[in-house]
Amino acid sequence: MAAVGAALGPLVTGLYDVQAFKFGDFVLKSGLSSPIYIDLRGIVSRPRLLSQVADTLFQTAQNAGISFDTVCGVPYTALPLATVICSTNQIPMLIRRKETKDYGTKRLVEGTINPGETCLIIEDVVTSGSSVLETVEVLQKEGLKVTDAIVLLDREQGGKDKLQAHGICLHSVCTLSKMLEILEQQKKIDAETVGRVKRFIQENVFVAANHNGSPLSIKEAPKELSFSARAELPRIHPVASKLLRLMQKKETNLCLSADVSEARELLQLADALGPSICMLKTHVDILNDFTLDVMKELITLAKRHEFLIFEDRKFADIGNTVKKQYEGKCIIQESARIRNPA
Repeated sequence: MAAVGAALGPLVTGLYDVQAFKFGDFVLKSGLSSPIYIDLRGIVSRPRLLSQVADTLFQTAQNAGISFDTVCGVPYTALPLATVICSTNQIPMLIRRKETKDYGTKRLVEGTINPGETCLIIEDVVTSGSSVLETVEVLQKEGLKVTDAIVLLDREQGGKDKLQAHGICLHSVCTLSKMLEILEQQKKIDAETVGRVKRFIQENVFVAANHNGSPLSIKEAPKELSFSARAELPRIHPVASKLLRLMQKKETNLCLSADVSEARELLQLADALGPSICMLKTHVDILNDFTLDVMKELITLAKRHEFLIFEDRKFADIGNTVKKQYEGKCIIQESARIRNPA
């Protein structure tokens, strides 16, 4: 198997060519606006590249002299990588589920578990290290030892130090800095892009709050947006904006599900609990004594107590029929700010 260093350039270029690395402006799960987005899920459709990545990960483990009995990929992107590694090298594999099944064996870890054995973790990208730690915790509860993790790309945002603080040694095939260097040398990206990404990484490094493994904090924490601030974000839907402003003003995010069959009970609930909610969910088609006056009174209560009406009704027929449903006697089009389309 070729040395990792020699294969790194072609590997990074190959991943860039299949758009695993995207440059621009992206909103991350954390809410941060990032100049780079890394998505390796697409390599499952490219067997040669998938095998190349898996081989490089395994070679990195071999070069580090890691001793292990089983392999577990962090769900979900690393699962196919772990599968290829184990199949190619005849190594037992374990699969960690993100959630326990509510049927069958209800196991969180699938595969043959021998307490006391050492399991090597495989991951595609490490940022804060939290996903790896979650997998470590699950495996340790099964009686397994975890000392090392292999990652394709270390974003250099504190994940390695965080894992080290928990006794896990992180071995990376490539760092984000090295990846940027390779792509710049290949003229895939320019110096300005490299600078933007490096500044973002330096300004957003995750660190352990203390030595005992408490939750992560960020050196340069993004400003937390209030509901009213989120209501002013560009391209936000007007109804979503109104809901957020109501949540801010009334200091509530409660939605009352009023699944009652009598109009009087519906109106009583709306009047009594209206001041405490931001939304009322209705099923007007199950009201035994529905009239237009009922709906008009409900609208009056919604305005008085400042809450939105969510008519939980399925509109999945042909266009003309749905149009008639909207405009029918229930006057859903006028009353309900939010409707369930299907």
